[in-house]
Amino acid sequence: MLRKTITIDDELFKKLEINNITDQYQSFSELVSNALQLLVEKQKKERYKQAMMEASTDQLYIEDMKETEEAFKHSDFESQT
Repeated sequence: MLRKTITIDDELFKKLEINNITDQYQSFSELVSNALQLLVEKQKKERYKQAMMEASTDQLYIEDMKETEEAFKHSDFESQT
């Protein structure tokens, strides 16, 4: 495990304490790790969203999706027995 020293704004720390957020974790390190993991996941979702927005204007992507939709349109109506 990597060990780092951080500095946190006094007001932010007070807000964490007032809202009992610090009580939800075994240690401040666990709180910081959890917050950083959420940040990583948020950024990953944002990159995916941005890529989908770009793809939605890409003619090659749009044509590929139409071809895929056409190829599988019959399977959409298959019953599961």
